[in-house]
Amino acid sequence: MSASGTAHVYRPDVDGLRAIAVLAVLAYHAFPHAAPGGFAGVDVFFVISGFLISGIILEGLRAGSFGFADFYWRRVRRIFPALVLVLAASLALGWLLLLPDEYSQLGRHVAAGAAFVSYIALWREAGYFDSAAELKPLLHLWSLGVEEQYYLAWPLLLYLFRAQPRRMLAMIVALGAVSFAANLWLVAERPSAAFYLPVSRFWELMAGSALAFFSVHGVRQARFADAQAAGGLLLLGAALALLDGTRAFPGWWALLPVLGTVLLVSAGPHAWINRRILAQPAMVFVGLISYPLYLWHWPLLAFARIAHGGEPPAALRLALLALSLVLAWLTYALVEKRIRRAQRPSLRRMALPALAGSMAALGGLGLLALQSQLMPLSASLPLIREVSLASTDWDYVGDQVVPGDSRKAVLFFGDSHMQHYWPRIHKVVSERAAPVRTVIFKTTGGCAPVPGIERRGQQCSRFVDEGLQLALRPEVDTVVLAASWVGFVQRADYYRVGDPAAAPLDVLAPQNAWVLKGLEAALRRLTAAGKRVVIVLSSPRGDAFDPKSVIQREGMTIGVRAGLAPVPRSKLVELTSPIDARLIAVAAAAGATVVDPTDALCGASHCPAADELGRPLYKDESHLRASVARERFFAVDKYVYLR
Repeated sequence: MSASGTAHVYRPDVDGLRAIAVLAVLAYHAFPHAAPGGFAGVDVFFVISGFLISGIILEGLRAGSFGFADFYWRRVRRIFPALVLVLAASLALGWLLLLPDEYSQLGRHVAAGAAFVSYIALWREAGYFDSAAELKPLLHLWSLGVEEQYYLAWPLLLYLFRAQPRRMLAMIVALGAVSFAANLWLVAERPSAAFYLPVSRFWELMAGSALAFFSVHGVRQARFADAQAAGGLLLLGAALALLDGTRAFPGWWALLPVLGTVLLVSAGPHAWINRRILAQPAMVFVGLISYPLYLWHWPLLAFARIAHGGEPPAALRLALLALSLVLAWLTYALVEKRIRRAQRPSLRRMALPALAGSMAALGGLGLLALQSQLMPLSASLPLIREVSLASTDWDYVGDQVVPGDSRKAVLFFGDSHMQHYWPRIHKVVSERAAPVRTVIFKTTGGCAPVPGIERRGQQCSRFVDEGLQLALRPEVDTVVLAASWVGFVQRADYYRVGDPAAAPLDVLAPQNAWVLKGLEAALRRLTAAGKRVVIVLSSPRGDAFDPKSVIQREGMTIGVRAGLAPVPRSKLVELTSPIDARLIAVAAAAGATVVDPTDALCGASHCPAADELGRPLYKDESHLRASVARERFFAVDKYVYLR
């Protein structure tokens, strides 16, 4: 397979391949519309890591010189120095630029990054209320965590099979096959898990490990090296050109960058492309600093987006990429090389405890920030503290079933605009001032409870079908539906089930009357089955309700505009009446009733966005704070009580 002779011999073309990978990632992160497939550079890194790390281990095992302590010490010297600098810089920049709730999240990511489990933290955060990915300064550390799990487990597995090469190869192939199968299942069922978790990425590392195995134990020469390298480069080009955020990734699509990398590496250093393009000094230089470059570029871009309040100008993004290149070179030349190549015994002895201690200290600071014991500069302003409290004031973790005082049950069915009533309903059930029904919550963020439609990137149709089947169960006598109805008609990512290529679905357009007719038919089935059916109309929404609308960022400073002002009810009605009028007609035709939450949350002429003390009533532009819903929203109580 490989013309290199061994996997452990230095190959400048592999550093050149690293350069392609990191430059693709940088281009995607800075200019996502210009380089939509650049994220596949991470998959190139995974294959290269599998090849190089397995090569080091296998060569050591074959020579009888492999030692676990030496291997892990080399990993520490390689990984820790740049990561310590980036984590420390991120905490410092966050202290200047972030709100308290944002700094708490950064603290979680710093602690997870220091423990190399960022992929877990980011996966658990993924969901409807997750903050935008481009505003998470340490988002990119998920891939480092995946690799670190490989570094921890892989040496032991190879060591166990050291005397049985054929079984070792079978183990590599089997693990790769299982991981690839898990990748295909997860990308269809749990997309965020497929993206972040090691189980769906290890097959990429196994591809590199198989390359290393054949390099050490297999055929030494590639017969058609030039054609092989050309094919690999074409596959990488196809990945960069064809992939974008709409693809189900990794899935089958990840084969493009993975197979492309496999072909290029296995072609060997003497293939024309590898020798004349990848091994060019400029490419090798970028490859050598690719690790610190990957670490530095994303926090700079993310903090710039936060400070700018959106996408910074192209010139600024280019300048930040140039700055990340300088920081990466300085990190490599002044920190990494000196630690990795230290000759003085005293320095070598001090390096490990110093690096480990620094990483532990940063993890501790991250935990303090997570627990709000370490606060950013902005926390000195009382209203900013209130805004941060409001932004995190949410109390719903998933579908709920709370037993009541009889076999009768009420089903609350909908999206996040049903979820924000949960604190009040849970309080009613818990206090039991009167006998109550069993409460069943069936919700998922971003999916209106309307049959026959799907939303890109989600599984709304399955959710709706399951909810309607649940509503027909004999113990359920009351069904309450709520949704972000305005969002339902404004979003451009809904489509008819089975027709994902159709034009965006305008729910209120005459040609799409079938959408609400389908909802009416579903409600008719429920009322015909003897169910009491209730539709909760649109709740107040708009930027004026968003607590963070009062925040004013100017460069490195954070201030507060005037407090949250009440919104004229007439203005809100203009926004909600088109869909609410249709829902009222649907309810009348199906024999259902309606509840208007604005009656409970607004006065006769205005809808307040803050209480008498100026504290926000909403967590964002449309969702009630849990504390407010718990104490103020009484409109749903009667559907819980047994009356």
